[in-house]
Amino acid sequence: MNPKYRITAGLIGLIGLAALGTQLGLRLGRGQSLGAAIWAMAGFFTILTNLLMAATMLTIAVTGRRLPFGWMSMITLSMMMVGLVYHTVLAQNFAFSGLRWWADHGLHSLLPALMLWFWLMETSRANPRGGQPLLWLLWPLGYGIYALVRGGLGGRYPYPFLNIEALGVGAVALNGAVLLAGFVGFAYLLNELGQRMPLRVQV
Repeated sequence: MNPKYRITAGLIGLIGLAALGTQLGLRLGRGQSLGAAIWAMAGFFTILTNLLMAATMLTIAVTGRRLPFGWMSMITLSMMMVGLVYHTVLAQNFAFSGLRWWADHGLHSLLPALMLWFWLMETSRANPRGGQPLLWLLWPLGYGIYALVRGGLGGRYPYPFLNIEALGVGAVALNGAVLLAGFVGFAYLLNELGQRMPLRVQV
């Protein structure tokens, strides 16, 4: 295994942990307890997806193995949607500076871009036709159910487009359908790219 592969994955994973740690530190600095801060952060798709991405990349760095095409594509797809939804729907609602700006753009801009670049440059495509793009939707669909249940029980929804109390069931269902269409479209685009890129040996 080329050491560059492990080093690159490790650096991306560490950047992810740094951004997540910064977000946690900022919440603690505003007086939240550790438990409350972790619970609040755990409500967001951005946080959970970046955490999963960081764990994946650090696993690659430690083991040196190329993880399956389907797994890496699922992570990449979800990270791409983190950036896309943020910059098209949410970013105009915020004007961060300092560490908050770094953490925000680290999670929503830099890391999605790095993950896509890593996928293009390094992901194993030994069997791209076996990627089964619809299976890559299990992570976002699972999150969607979790977010709605959590919001319904606690009264606080992580994203305004999921807020049933404010928008109503019909509007939230429509928003969910649009998001799902975006995930499906990009999933098949990634799979098509994977079929056309050079094969790499998975070790």
